Amino acid sequence: MVEVAFVLAPRQNLFFLELVTALRDELEPMGVPTSLHWGDFPVPRPGLVYAVVPPHEYFTLMHGRLGVPADVQARTIFICAEQPDTSFFDWNVDYAPAAGAVFDLNRLAVRELRARGVEAQHLQLGWTPGWDALSDRERDVDVLFMGSASPRRLEHLSQCASVLWDRECRFVISDNARPNWAASGSYLADDEKWDLLGRSKVLVNIHQGPTPYFEWLRIVQAMASGCVVVSEASLDHEPLVPFRHFLAGRPEQLGDLAEFLLDDGDARWRMQTAAWHLVHDELPLWRSAGLLAEAARRLDELPVPDAGAPYFLQAPVDEADAARALARLAPAPSWHESDPSRRVLKDLKLELMDMRRRFERLQRERSGALPELRVERRSKGYWGSRPRVTVLVSLYDYADHIAVALDSLLTSRRSDWEVVVVDDGSSDKSLEVASDWIARHETAAALLLQHPVNRGLGAARNAALAFARGEFCFVLDADNEIRPNCLELLIGALEEDPDAAFAYGMLERFTPRGPSGLMSVFPWDPARFRDGNYIDAMALLRTDRLREMGGYRTDRRLHGWEDYDLWARMAERGWRGGHLSRVVARYRTSDHSMLSVTNISGAEARSMVAAAAPTIMAEPAPAQAGGA
Repeated sequence: MVEVAFVLAPRQNLFFLELVTALRDELEPMGVPTSLHWGDFPVPRPGLVYAVVPPHEYFTLMHGRLGVPADVQARTIFICAEQPDTSFFDWNVDYAPAAGAVFDLNRLAVRELRARGVEAQHLQLGWTPGWDALSDRERDVDVLFMGSASPRRLEHLSQCASVLWDRECRFVISDNARPNWAASGSYLADDEKWDLLGRSKVLVNIHQGPTPYFEWLRIVQAMASGCVVVSEASLDHEPLVPFRHFLAGRPEQLGDLAEFLLDDGDARWRMQTAAWHLVHDELPLWRSAGLLAEAARRLDELPVPDAGAPYFLQAPVDEADAARALARLAPAPSWHESDPSRRVLKDLKLELMDMRRRFERLQRERSGALPELRVERRSKGYWGSRPRVTVLVSLYDYADHIAVALDSLLTSRRSDWEVVVVDDGSSDKSLEVASDWIARHETAAALLLQHPVNRGLGAARNAALAFARGEFCFVLDADNEIRPNCLELLIGALEEDPDAAFAYGMLERFTPRGPSGLMSVFPWDPARFRDGNYIDAMALLRTDRLREMGGYRTDRRLHGWEDYDLWARMAERGWRGGHLSRVVARYRTSDHSMLSVTNISGAEARSMVAAAAPTIMAEPAPAQAGGA
């Protein structure tokens, strides 16, 4: 009896381990023994063939060791799972001619492989017991998304979030810059993944790129677990029928389609039942496992490779090999700059800002020596209020947006908030607009302060912090907006996690044309700060923790990096943030002057962040070489 040895690289994507586990679960009852090997191929013998899932990832992560001999690859089954029009697919095409058999999970990819000279077969995914999380329990998650981040996905997911903000959503967004080899807050696996699928009513599926590629593994797992699929229109989804087994539409329609299913329980139940029965009855995974077994028996007829070949005399692979490969796969840090002139330009712009501030301060002193900070207006509602949340708003030349930002607070489901606005020496009518807003909303707890001379973002936020009376502080930039459930959700997160210093959720980017992407999508992970900031300022912080930190640093070299600096310093202390995998607020994308300066250069600012958080920002030590 031929044995199929599945070979995976250390730290390979769990996605592929799930597939291998399912195939092994189907092969074993058919009388086909299997084994799983991490690292190098096991020594050849009669009755043993190999399977690699997928070749591009395995060979990349094992790069640097001797390549597998040609006669070994001839006894190897390649199982591919990459979309055409990607570099990963191209790598599979390059490796495929050496394989004894090639399979792919999608018929679109099979056609492309054949068009490029690779004799590939389709490996249809379907029902298997390990992927079935169907149960009678209540489904308390309305909408689920699970997938890797890409600009296209984030844009269309933000459109969904704009429609579904009031629903119980979970957006689990992973980072594919490196393989997700272990479960994390952004990549679910094992019981946590199946539990979430079994609790979810609707799964939204959005293509990573423009190719209408049907994501079979994700969709089959959802349907087998009773989760109804709403997908962007795709090719090669047969025998699944749109509007019978799943809903399909343009990406901008997906939020509305999901809401239709949530509102019509009968329609959702009919589609759930039809999809489960089709996957279970017509697409059992054992049929595809049988194709693998048939290919394995054919390859076992080939000559057995020499067990004494140099490849099989290597020392076993260790973690260092995978670590070095992962480092090569990682993108360059976002702060990296090769042009020193950018740093010089930023220094000049910051120096001009300082000169303007000094000149304005001198003029003010000559005209009457105004104070550094003055109270411009208090609302009637401010007196006697007992806020639990203080909303900190720094205002500088946002006359066109500040009223909308403040209006969003009025929609909040929490009424126990106050807002402290600090006008930081605006040159437009920002102060006047904010004052007029308070005059029109005297019942709101609002305080308006002014820096007669611009002092910078950190100083403005610290001034607001000094007046904060709430247990929590929420930072709201003057051109952004919160959703009605924002404060409610974030307070709940901190109440459930008393050790967290702050809580943050995902943010919907928007322009005058509408939603354009998502921000703050990844859970707390201090190691990410080495590549740049990934958490926006809009977060709910414990006021005592923020004050213990001394608030925001005001060094001009941190201009635009104040939030990054704060999070890194918190991480250095061992503090952490809690993350909500749903959208809680809206972030306006604009070309404001502050951003235009920030984006010129980050080299000096990063060096300051690194100096304040040396442990967090230190690059990991290079891995020690392992193996011969």
